[in-house]
Amino acid sequence: MAKASFVMEQHLGHYSYYRNLRQYIDTDERVGADWVEVDYQPERTPNVAKIPVVGSSLFGSAAGRAQTLEGISSGRPDVAFFNTQVPAVLSAEQLRKFPYVLATDITPRQYDRMAEQYDHTVDRNRVVAAAKHAVNVRVFRGAKRVVCWSSWCAESVIEEYGVAEDRVAVVAPGVDLQMWRQRDASVQNPVPRILFVGGDLERKGGLMLVDAFRRLAPGSAELHLVTRDRYQPDADGIVVHNDMMPNSPELLSLFQTCDVFALPSQAEAFGIAAAEASASGLPIVASNSGGLRDIVVDQVTGFAAAEQTPENMAHRLAALIEDPELRRRMGSAARERAEERFDAAVNGRRIVDLVLEAAGMPAIDLSDPVR
Repeated sequence: MAKASFVMEQHLGHYSYYRNLRQYIDTDERVGADWVEVDYQPERTPNVAKIPVVGSSLFGSAAGRAQTLEGISSGRPDVAFFNTQVPAVLSAEQLRKFPYVLATDITPRQYDRMAEQYDHTVDRNRVVAAAKHAVNVRVFRGAKRVVCWSSWCAESVIEEYGVAEDRVAVVAPGVDLQMWRQRDASVQNPVPRILFVGGDLERKGGLMLVDAFRRLAPGSAELHLVTRDRYQPDADGIVVHNDMMPNSPELLSLFQTCDVFALPSQAEAFGIAAAEASASGLPIVASNSGGLRDIVVDQVTGFAAAEQTPENMAHRLAALIEDPELRRRMGSAARERAEERFDAAVNGRRIVDLVLEAAGMPAIDLSDPVR
């Protein structure tokens, strides 16, 4: 058995990734897992809170470094798994002490290209930017394996960070296929229900979706928006849900009672809600931003477009609203894809395989990567 420290970021979709992954790895007898939760909150690290730094970013980085170092030191691992590269970079001097696997949904270069949508500030000082890139390159290349959530991310790791292709594995975040079961297509709503799930309503394309919904024939559908943003509906048939929690019974029930899923994100590293929709057997209308291109197969599991507009979204939504058989066929194909690529149990075992390989344990057959 390998003793492994799993250093896991806790924000946004990474918390769901952590919870889903832990559920399966804790039952795998091949590895003794020690979980290091990194939330970058100074109040959890009292010594850091006394450091006189200026700016929440520095404060958060100091806290994240302290949390990572404390967790790794107490765990004394044979091997470490980092999600993402940020805590690995913050504890870079420790990486010489043990082999490690590095997982990420997005590279820093990709994040910079999506800076406007993510409200992210790109380093304008070329010297600083080059120095940061050099550190990231070193950390990526130092990993025994780099686990990318999507093929989109893998392309950047290989092309922009110089990691050899044979050391890059694409393993998507999984969902519990027993929990996220295929909806009963025989249950018909009075009018079809369109579902959107996205904390950041604007970046995830929720406002564009509302615009598209207004273009549909009045009364032909309902739109359910699950978001943390406060939004006041300005059209009939729109329902806003601000109190849904990940994997909650209420959210699961909503997926089961809707007919179409929509996620026209302006910028999206992965889009785990779309994987949940696939597992629920919902046809999906989405952009093909980032990792979404691995989830939605255009004309097969739904409709995907490089650039969504309210007009083309309304057209695709109308096609699904008006054709129950098309919804059923695409929804079934979506479930099949989820079973092939997004099964949390399968993908959790795959992560353990990679961690064991990094630790020098007997080789696992990696000839059929999850792609």
